[in-house]
Amino acid sequence: MDAARTGGRALSRTRLLALVLALVAVAGVAVGVLALVRGPQIPAYADTATQADVRAAAEKFATSVNTYDVKDLDPYIARVRPLLTDDLATQFEASTKDLLSKFEEAGIVSKGTVKQVAVDSLDDDSAEVLAAIDVATEPADVQVGRPRLRWRIALVRDGDEWLVDSFANIPVESEASEQGEEDGS
Repeated sequence: MDAARTGGRALSRTRLLALVLALVAVAGVAVGVLALVRGPQIPAYADTATQADVRAAAEKFATSVNTYDVKDLDPYIARVRPLLTDDLATQFEASTKDLLSKFEEAGIVSKGTVKQVAVDSLDDDSAEVLAAIDVATEPADVQVGRPRLRWRIALVRDGDEWLVDSFANIPVESEASEQGEEDGS
């Protein structure tokens, strides 16, 4: 009787092993089919097209926001507003006309040129970009401070677009202090 029981257990162990192997095979096929259907999943930071889109959005914003004529602000606002998130666009509109209209008598015309843009961080729905911008104004004698700007620009993804959510100035050390340090004075 013991032999019959042992043979029965061996058979059930064989069936159990076959069942487990069959389930593993089915699971492997299911995972393979899912991977084929989904396609390759490239993280945003590794996708050069996404990086290019982020850099282009930051460059367009930095150029647009630094290029204006205080005597004709409506086209300026219309050009910059679509590049911003709703919250930032509201703040931008509220402050721009008040601030820049104070310089209307001087007739300031500003032209921003982006010198360099670098992606500092990037994930699926947000990015941080560093931008170096040169600004030229007419008349030239109204320029206050250095005509070079360094900004940290935060962008968020909205569908296929990257919109500016915030931006902040990064202080640039003056050349005079740099020369003083080099001379030892």
